[in-house]
Amino acid sequence: MLFQPRSSVRYTSILWDELQPYPGRLDLSLRMALVTTLVAVTAMALRVPEAAISCYLVFFAFRADAGSGILIAIGLLVGATIGILLAIVCLMVVADEPALRLALVAFFTFGGMYLTQASRAGPPIGTVAMVFAFVMTLYDIVPIPELLIRGLAWMWVVVFFPVVYLIAIHLITGHSPARRLRSAIAERLEVAGQLLSSGDHAAKRVAATLLAEGNGELKKYAGFSKLLALMDKHDVPRMQAATDASYDLLTLALALSLDERRPRENAAAPEVLRRIAEAIRRRKPPEQTLLSSPDFRAFEAGDALPAHQVERIVDILSEADPPGPVSDAHKGGFFLPDAFSNPLYTQFALKALLAVMITYITYTALDWFAIHTALITCFMVALGTTGETMHKLALRLTGCLLGGAVAIGSTIWLVPHMTDIGQLAFLVGAVSLIAAWISVGSERISYIGWQMALCFFLVVLHGFGPSLDLNEARDRIIGIVFGNIVVSVVFSTIWPVSIGQGIRKSLATSGATLANLLARRGGPTGDYADLISGVAGALRQSELLRFEPANVRRGDIDARTTERIALSLQELAPPIVELREHDRAFGPLRGAPTPLKRAVLGYEHAVAQWLNDQAEGLEAWHRPKPSADLALALRRLKARLARARKASIHAGGFPRRIRDELAWRLALYEKIETVVRRLAAGDALE
Repeated sequence: MLFQPRSSVRYTSILWDELQPYPGRLDLSLRMALVTTLVAVTAMALRVPEAAISCYLVFFAFRADAGSGILIAIGLLVGATIGILLAIVCLMVVADEPALRLALVAFFTFGGMYLTQASRAGPPIGTVAMVFAFVMTLYDIVPIPELLIRGLAWMWVVVFFPVVYLIAIHLITGHSPARRLRSAIAERLEVAGQLLSSGDHAAKRVAATLLAEGNGELKKYAGFSKLLALMDKHDVPRMQAATDASYDLLTLALALSLDERRPRENAAAPEVLRRIAEAIRRRKPPEQTLLSSPDFRAFEAGDALPAHQVERIVDILSEADPPGPVSDAHKGGFFLPDAFSNPLYTQFALKALLAVMITYITYTALDWFAIHTALITCFMVALGTTGETMHKLALRLTGCLLGGAVAIGSTIWLVPHMTDIGQLAFLVGAVSLIAAWISVGSERISYIGWQMALCFFLVVLHGFGPSLDLNEARDRIIGIVFGNIVVSVVFSTIWPVSIGQGIRKSLATSGATLANLLARRGGPTGDYADLISGVAGALRQSELLRFEPANVRRGDIDARTTERIALSLQELAPPIVELREHDRAFGPLRGAPTPLKRAVLGYEHAVAQWLNDQAEGLEAWHRPKPSADLALALRRLKARLARARKASIHAGGFPRRIRDELAWRLALYEKIETVVRRLAAGDALE
C-alpha cells in the first residue's frame, strides 16, 4: 500500500522529510511557543523557582486538539498535587533513614518501570515513578525536612500556572476534537474521490499516509467529544462507525487505483464524495436524495464496488442504518493479559533499576548533584526493546547537544546585551518555536525537540533573570551523556531484547488479516486497519534495527528481510481487498454452477491457510514449507475452470456477467499466485 522501505535511505533525507511543513504544523508550533513565552515571563516576574521545568511542562502536556489538551493539563495538575502530598508524607517518615530512602527509590523505580510494560497505563506511570524516586534523592542535597517540604510545596506552583495557560490557550484557540474528527473523516472521503477519479501518485501517497495513521486517534477524538459533551450521545457511535467505514472506503479506493485493469477515471466520484464530506464538516447528514441523484447513478455505473461502500456511509450518517453500541470489551483491565507471566517485564524493570542505581550512586559518591540529569535520563529513554531504547538515546543526545549549543551561544553573545524582560521573552519564544516545530513531527524526531527545549530552558532560565553561568550547561549535558552511556551498556548487555520480535509480530498480524479476508472470516470493519497498521508498523520499526548492536539482533529478522516480506504483503493486499469487498457486496460468482464455486472458494481457502501458516512461521521465526494443499488447490481450480469452459461452450456458454466476473477473478488470482509462489520459494525469508 505504497509504504516505502527506508533501510537504504540516509538519515539526512529522513530528517529533511520530517521537518517539512504539514497542515496545522505552524499553528501548533506558534501556540506552543506563545504559551512557553508567557510561562517564562510569568515565572520571572513573580519570581517562581524552576522556570525551566514550568516551560518544559508546556511541551510535555500540549496536545493538538483542545479536548485531550485540557484533560491532560488537568490530569497533570491532579497528579502533581497527589504526588507532592505523598512525597511529603514519605519524606516525613524516612527523612532520617538513608536505607529506607534508598529502598523507596528502588521500590518506586522497579514498580513504576514494571507497570510501564505490564499495564495499559504505559509511560505516564514511569514519569510518576521518576518524580517519586528523584524526590527521595533530594534529601541528600537539602537535609533539612522543613526546607525540603517548602520546596516541594513550591513545585505545585511550578506546575499550576503552566496548566492554567495551557487550558486557556486551548479554550481560546484550540481545535475541538469533534471538529477534528469530522474533518479527518471528510478528508478521507475527498482523497478517496481523487483516487477513484484519476488515481494520481500524489493522491496515493496521501492515502497511504492517512491509512498508516489508523483509526486510533480518531476514536480518541470521539471519546473526548463524548466526555466533554461536544457531541450528542447518539452521534458518537455514529461517527465511530463512519470512521471505520471511511477507512474501509479509502483502503478500497487505493486498492482499486493500483489495479491496472480497472477504469482510470470515474468523473462523478469526486463530486459525490465532496458533497458527503461537506455535509460531515457542516455537522449535517448527507442529502436524502443523494443516492438517487444523477451524480451517484453515474458514480455507480462507473464502478459499483466503491459505490456500495458510499451507500454504507450515507446510511450510517443519515440514520438509515443505525450503528450498534460500541463495545468496550477490547479495553480489558488495568494489567495486560500476560502481566504476571511474561518475564520480559520483570527483566526490563530490573535493567532500569540497575541503570538508575548506577547513576545515583555515582553522582552521590562524587558529590556532583549537578549531573542528576543522568538519573532522569534512565527513566526517560528506557524502552522495551534495545532498538527503541537506542533510538531514544540518540534523539535525547542530539536534542541535548542542539539545545546546549543554542543556550551556550545565547549566553555568550545575546544574554549579556539584554536589558529587559521583553528581550528575554523574544529569545525564549524564538527557540521554543524551533523546538516546537521539531516536537510536533513524527516519533522519528519529536523527542529531539523536547530535549532541545529542556536543555535550553535549564541553562538560560536558571534563576530569576538571564543567566550567564555556563557551568549549568556543562553539568546538565555531562549528566545526560553519562545517563545515555549507562543505559546503552545495561540494555545491550543484560537480557537484550531485539525489536525484531515486534517486527515479526506486526508482519504476522498483517498476514493473518489477509488470510481472514480471503477466507471471509472476521467482522466487516477493523480488518483493513489491522492489515495496514501491521505493514506500516513493521516498516517503521525496521528503521530502529539500525540502532541495535549486531549481537542483539543476531539470528533475528533484519531490515532487508522485513522490507521484502512487507512489500509482498502490500502486493497481496489490493487483489484480496477487491475480492473481499466484491463478495461482501454481491456474493461470489452468483448464479454460477456449484462445482465452479466450490473450486474457486477452495483455492481461496487454500491460499488463506498458507498465509496463516506463513504468519505462524513469522512469529516463531522459522520458514514454513511450501504448502502441498495450496499447489493442489491451484491445479484443481485450473482443471475445474477448463472443464467448466468446455461444458459452457456446449451449453451455449456462461452468461456474460459470470464470464466477466470469472475473468476478473482469474486476473486477481494470477497476481496472488505470483506473490505466493515467491513467498513459498523462500525469496522473502532469506
